[in-house]
Amino acid sequence: MSGRAYGGAMEILQGIWAVVLGAASLAPLATFGVVLVAYLAYRQRDRADRRDQWWKRAQWALDAALDGRDPHRRLAGLKVLVQLIGSDLATTEDADLMSALAVGIREEEGSGRRGAAVPPPVQGLIVAEAERLVKAAGAKGRS
Repeated sequence: MSGRAYGGAMEILQGIWAVVLGAASLAPLATFGVVLVAYLAYRQRDRADRRDQWWKRAQWALDAALDGRDPHRRLAGLKVLVQLIGSDLATTEDADLMSALAVGIREEEGSGRRGAAVPPPVQGLIVAEAERLVKAAGAKGRS
């Protein structure tokens, strides 16, 4: 091999080696990028799972709050809704829905339009809890 050909081959090898070293220096950055994307995907999935569980609880509480046959179940549903609306998982749309529900229950209980007889102490608790839900939903809607 002539000296000139040998020198050209060495330049090519040095160029390849420089590219390999440059790529190797980017490996930690690429690893960080992959870890960041995986973490963000995990957080999104975790929030979606938590929101799904929140909604299942909200569905139970809404059904209970609308139960006109059992005043104690209605009261329990309202209490759960007050707690749920304070969660960071609740949206302003959820707050609007729960506020409208609470206003309806408050008016129904306060006017005596219910078909079933409810003992006055329990009826007073239901009205008070409906009022708490209206206030909590209003605070959520403003935040």
